This record gives sequence, C-alpha cells and structure tokens, in this order.
Amino acid sequence: MKNLIIRALTGIVLVAVLIGFTILGKTYLLFLSAFLSLVGIYEFFNIMKKLEYKPNYLLAFIFSLLLLLTVYFGYTNIESSIILVYTLFVMIMMTFFDLFDHKTAFLQIFVVTYITLSFSRLILLSGSVLIWLVYITSWGTDTFAYLVGSVFGKHKLIEKLSPKKSIEGAIGGVIGAAILTYIFAIVFKLDNKMQLIIIASIGSVISQIGDLCASKFKRLSDTKDYGTIFLGHGGVLDRFDSVLFTAPYIYLIYSFL
Repeated sequence: MKNLIIRALTGIVLVAVLIGFTILGKTYLLFLSAFLSLVGIYEFFNIMKKLEYKPNYLLAFIFSLLLLLTVYFGYTNIESSIILVYTLFVMIMMTFFDLFDHKTAFLQIFVVTYITLSFSRLILLSGSVLIWLVYITSWGTDTFAYLVGSVFGKHKLIEKLSPKKSIEGAIGGVIGAAILTYIFAIVFKLDNKMQLIIIASIGSVISQIGDLCASKFKRLSDTKDYGTIFLGHGGVLDRFDSVLFTAPYIYLIYSFL
C-alpha cells in the first residue's frame, strides 16, 4: 500500500511539473530536455557497462548540451552537423588515441541520437498544440494498456521482452489514446478531430514499440529498472522510454502540417 501511495504521489508531481514546464514554454522545455537527456544518458551508460562497454560520460554530456542549445536557439539547420562532428571526434579518439573500443564508439554516438536528439523535439514542439499528443500517446497509451491488460489480458505480446504486456492491453492502449485525443480535441475546440485521432492511434503503436525497445536493453543487461530517480517509477528511461519514440514522430507530423 505504501509503495502504491509513493508511486501515485510521484506520478502526480511528475505530471504537474511536465504540464507546468510545457505551458511555461521553450526555455523551461530546454531545461527539462537537458535534465532528461543527461540523466537518461547516465542511466543508459550504467546498464551498458554491465555488458563491458566503457563509455565516456562527460563527452556525451558536453555534446548533448551543445545539441540542445543549437536547437533552442533555432539553428536546426546545423544540428546534423553537430552530430557529424561528434561522430568524427569519437572516431578520431578511437582510432588514434584508443579512448574507445569499436563497440563503445558506436554506443557513444548512438546514445546522443537516441536520447538527446529525441528529447530535443520537445523544444521544437514548444507552442504547438501537438506537443500534448506526445504525452497522450505515451502515457495515455501506457495507462490504458495497463488497465485493459490487467482485466482482459490473456495473450502475451512479446513475452521475452515484457512478460506482463498482452495483445489485449496493446489494443486497449491504442483505443485509450484515441479516446483521450478526442476529449483533448473537444476541450481545446479543435476542428481536425479525426486527423488527430489517426495521428494519436499511430503514435500509440510507436509508443509501445519505444517501450519494448527500451525493455530489450534492460533484458540484455539483466537490469530491472534504468534508475531510481522517480520513486516508484524507476528512472528517466523507465518513464520516458516511449517519449523517445513519440516526440520525433509527432515533430515529423508537425513539420508537414
């Protein structure tokens, strides 16, 4: 009972902070993205060290902050160049100074793209109503999938990755995200309800894929949770694993609308 209360309180605070920072706008989303990125990288590197990788935390932190500042100040036309420079720098360190073995070099590059670049999309979505679909498709899906799966779940989704997830729960997650999006569209008096519902339904599937991908890394490293920063919820990558997939997806949609 105590753990349930702690989990609920942590969840309420987390959602309140997220909503507040999103409403306050771009600068607050920069700080949020920086916090999530640095902690997420720290957590990811920690579990990969169990697989004998030897990452450089500081190097990833520096280039992550540089990437986020580039996005924040509107220089999105050079963000790919920042990643390219980082890639070349890691390769030089591997080739001439033996700072990394070849596997760690790939990890060092991958983590900035997977975590930091994904979270930076929140900054780019600042001011757009679509940013709320990132949260709806991520946590709305997760909540409904859990509730439906707990009651109706009989057929395992992918047991080797996540034994508790069911096909019924996955379908419930998609339906739940669609319902929440419809309510969201009514509350904000949006005209394109059907378009948003379709976007959210696809996003719900993408959200669940992101969740399963994060679970894969935990299985590989024999890790239960990425971290403990959110009491009762685990780490940043335990709570925001699906956001890492939905934020780029929603931003892509936003770019074409």
